[in-house]
Amino acid sequence: MFAKYKHQLILHLIVLIWGLTGILGDHINLSSSKIVFFRTFIAFVSLLFIGFFIKQSKKLTLSKAIKVSGVGVIVGLHWFTFFYSIKVSTVSIGVVCMSLTTLFVALIEPIIFKRKISSTEIFISIFILVGIIIIFGFEFKYVEGILIGVLSALMAAVFSVFNGSLIQTISPFSITKYEMLGATLVSLFIVFLSGDLNSNLLDVSFDDSMSLLFLGLVCTTAAFMISVWVMKFLSPFTVSVSINMEPIYTIIIAVLLAPEKEKMTLGFYLGGAVIIGAIFTNAYLKRRRKG
Repeated sequence: MFAKYKHQLILHLIVLIWGLTGILGDHINLSSSKIVFFRTFIAFVSLLFIGFFIKQSKKLTLSKAIKVSGVGVIVGLHWFTFFYSIKVSTVSIGVVCMSLTTLFVALIEPIIFKRKISSTEIFISIFILVGIIIIFGFEFKYVEGILIGVLSALMAAVFSVFNGSLIQTISPFSITKYEMLGATLVSLFIVFLSGDLNSNLLDVSFDDSMSLLFLGLVCTTAAFMISVWVMKFLSPFTVSVSINMEPIYTIIIAVLLAPEKEKMTLGFYLGGAVIIGAIFTNAYLKRRRKG
């Protein structure tokens, strides 16, 4: 049984780890731009270090390196908007908005992979959209966080689909390394625009430093590289649907850690239930079709 569902189980372990990123982003006492810069810089440096100990089949051409780094720019922008959404709303709002990634992937993936749009995927995505609309209607005070969260979901869908294409010809390590380079550069630019590129840039507390190291090494270097690798065996849509479990993991952890701050209206939980129902319906339909 483990062999049959090995890649799905590995993916869910990664999603569980990613479920901690929103918690860490809310916990770290730094701006969104600084968090993303330190996260991506730590990840990129660690990948350079790892590169000395692993044998790569072949080096990327300059054009491919630029292409992958370009996708990394989208990754960096996604993480910036994700953490910003959390900072101006709540962890729960930020992660639930990410569920819209499934809808965007269902629309973008057929274009990139030149296949027909799946009616099942659109059906599931519409239910997820309904869940978001319900949450939006009941949590209007978080409108900025919701809109930024939806934008973040769109960018997550774009780089997920691109990675599904890149993994066919490029190793997970090379994809992760160059994407972290692109993400580091764009986050450094955002830090510059926000006026944080000064002598206080490295003024980080010990507690925040430890959180950033965990965020950069475990939640990014390890988790991102494995998630790219698993796309060799799972489609971008399947990956994005599995990632929709992240809000469940994150919200449970967030409520346990900060029950007062993460307390939401009935509408939030109703919308969340619709999204969770859509996730499990998708799994059921795919299993039934294969059977």
